[in-house]
Amino acid sequence: MKEKILEKVGAFPPLDDTVNRIMAVCSDPDGSVMQLAKVVESDPMTTANILKAANSPLYGFSREIKSIAQAVSIFGMETVKGFAFSSFLQKKPDLDLTPYGIDTNTFSKITQEQNAFISKWYRGKKSILDILSLTSFLMEVGKIVLSNIVMEHNKTDDFKVAITNCKNLKELKELEENVFGITNEEVSALILEDWNFDPKMYNSLKYLNTPELAEDDITKLSASLKTVKSIITTTSFDKEEALNNAIVIVEKYSLDKDKFLEVYEKHFETILA
Repeated sequence: MKEKILEKVGAFPPLDDTVNRIMAVCSDPDGSVMQLAKVVESDPMTTANILKAANSPLYGFSREIKSIAQAVSIFGMETVKGFAFSSFLQKKPDLDLTPYGIDTNTFSKITQEQNAFISKWYRGKKSILDILSLTSFLMEVGKIVLSNIVMEHNKTDDFKVAITNCKNLKELKELEENVFGITNEEVSALILEDWNFDPKMYNSLKYLNTPELAEDDITKLSASLKTVKSIITTTSFDKEEALNNAIVIVEKYSLDKDKFLEVYEKHFETILA
């Protein structure tokens, strides 16, 4: 099974022109906000997604964002890259997450929520956000590969039932390991590595379920992603249990609990409004 998964990771759709151009501007020491805005504006879907998010209550900006240049300046390059990847995935006609019980729009919405939570939790901490902002957009991408394998084996209905019976991340991890021999987060890490991402990004996903096994500079990154995924993911967990599980992670890895709880309260007030 793992060999099949590795084959599919290697055959994952190559990045499109917009993403490649955005990555080039962001990796250029002389790359500017205006250069990045110009590239974004050449892609209608990415432009629409960024402006819609910038003016939604999800990110909580205090003023109306009227231009891509404004949005790029406020979001920062890593978050803009995340939106570009999200738009890239939305364009893929074969992106089918039926085995996980969601559609493309829901997938995009959830990944944006995950990014928004991370962005608010670590606002002002650039060195951390430079790693977590883009990574948070792509935490769920491994599920695309695993979904494809489930559908190839005509096991969609059985897998959907098994997913709905998972009560938390630990049970989901155990299900995926039993079925595939690997978790969706580990597949996501393989995809990011194949795309030549920063090792801190793909390693933070590789060890998401086991932060204690990661190198010291990765542990808190993985724990932060695990915390967010405990409360916001493609599977619906009991809200109270999910929060309790998240707090256990926050306390275990000495993350900023007060800020986490503040963001949690405001985030779900916004979602439920």
